[in-house]
Amino acid sequence: MNPTKKASYWSALTGLLLVVATSLFAQTTSPPAAASTATQVYTFVEQMPRYNGGGNDSIIAYLRRSTRYPAEAIQAGASGKVFVTFVVNAQGQVEQARVVRPVHPALDQEALRVVTAMSVWQPGQQQGKPVAVAMTVPISFAIQQPTPDPTAIVDAKYPGGPEALLAYLQSIPYPEAARPVGLDARVFIQFKIDKEGKVIEAKPIGPLMRKPQQIPSPRAEIDAAKLALEKAATQWIQAMPTWTPATLKEVPVESDMFVMPLIFNPVPSTASKEKIYPYADQMPTFNTQPDKYDLQASIRRSGLKYPAQALRNRQEGTVYLYVVINETGAFEQVQVVRSAGAELNQAVLEAVRNQPAAVTPAQLKGKPVKVFYVLPFTFNIR
Repeated sequence: MNPTKKASYWSALTGLLLVVATSLFAQTTSPPAAASTATQVYTFVEQMPRYNGGGNDSIIAYLRRSTRYPAEAIQAGASGKVFVTFVVNAQGQVEQARVVRPVHPALDQEALRVVTAMSVWQPGQQQGKPVAVAMTVPISFAIQQPTPDPTAIVDAKYPGGPEALLAYLQSIPYPEAARPVGLDARVFIQFKIDKEGKVIEAKPIGPLMRKPQQIPSPRAEIDAAKLALEKAATQWIQAMPTWTPATLKEVPVESDMFVMPLIFNPVPSTASKEKIYPYADQMPTFNTQPDKYDLQASIRRSGLKYPAQALRNRQEGTVYLYVVINETGAFEQVQVVRSAGAELNQAVLEAVRNQPAAVTPAQLKGKPVKVFYVLPFTFNIR
């Protein structure tokens, strides 16, 4: 599904809320085994080392910001607290990092990575001189059940879940009226789900050609074929079975707008179709607290600006963007599926390029999966 206004709806759909938590670091009871005998390594000194001077960017803030839950560990259902010991030397540099209490190879490697990548500390001091100090930091990886919010909006759900919805979208037949031209296209249909779970306001937002025709057809025939594809896609969405309607405070309400792609291939393929789900048990999370499920908000924060040339030309409109988040949280297949002009399109694409990967990928039945979004970005001169 495609959250266009309240992507945080997905928090209500998730079975689990993925959290990377960290607790306060502590001194080791003994220095790392690899410590050099030439330099004394203390376990406790008069002034302990401080990360970034102990300011707002604390060690806990750094670890929470930098730690990623590895896809391999998510798939294995691995969780727990990894203890990493290291030395902050007299120059404030981190060295001799090693895992002293492992949990899972992927979690251990991630914990070691973030500790090794730490910037320079303010070194510890003993009798007014900087000295090397051994430290230990525990990094917790936990999958926790979210606390239900009775005031939250729960979005509409397709009967049978995301796998059933994907199968329905992929089973659309090729319309005979468009077969003489044989367009290979993807048509995007926007719609809502009413309080009874029925599809309403279904209409196309424009086809996107997937592959060029080997033998181009006359323009009139192509336009007629596109209309046939749009009509078939709209009717297929309208014919969907009854959904479980969205709710607000447990009362059925009309849903927000969804946008779904339907692919028309004139030549049926025997190859297995790529599974890119409309939604999952848990959607990707992004560093946009408190709306960490809201990709649209995250992209806006990544530097989306009104282009100067578009402002001078008083150009307005809505750009619809299609994007896939893969099993590692990376962006794929970023495409403008409805244009509002070259300058506005470019502004959205540039903001996406500045958007970091998801902190955690989508999960379906405990495994990372690909999900797609279709997001509108409206430019309005006021």
